[in-house]
Order: sequence, then C-alpha cells, then structure tokens
Amino acid sequence: MPLEEKKSRLARLQAKLKGHADQIARDMVGTVQKVLVEGVSKKSHQEISGRTENNRIVNFPGTERLIGHCVDVLITEKCQNSLRGRLANLA
Repeated sequence: MPLEEKKSRLARLQAKLKGHADQIARDMVGTVQKVLVEGVSKKSHQEISGRTENNRIVNFPGTERLIGHCVDVLITEKCQNSLRGRLANLA
C-alpha cells in the first residue's frame, strides 16, 4: 500500500476517533462524575484537576486538601482537551 494512502487512512481514522471522543465529552456535560483529584490545575492555580472514571481531565474550584481523594463533580462545560466543573455537593 502506498505511503500516501496509509497517511490518508490514518487521518480519517484519527478524525473519526476525535469526533467520537468529543461527543462523549459533550454528553458528560450536566452529569455528575466521580473524579480522582490529582493536583493543582495547570490552567489556574486557583483550581484543582483530576480524572474521571473514563480518564477525562476535569478542572474545578477546590482546595489542595482534596488531592488524592475521589469527589463527585458536576460537569459544566466541555473544553477543547478537558472538562470544567464544580463540586457536586456544593451545587
């Protein structure tokens, strides 16, 4: 198979995977997700960051004392490469 065809097929596959991942993230908006808090957010030192059970990064307001704990987070927004939310018990 020619290299150009391989590249074209890979690009189509990657586009399809990205579209699928984006749809999953959009569907998560408005839901409460269990998040393992990993540390301070890279985007803002005023926020913390963690991962959902399906490995999505979520940034949300919170204190460093939550690092290492699982918390329920209401997903409020889908960003390009992450999600935003707020602690569900404060909603």
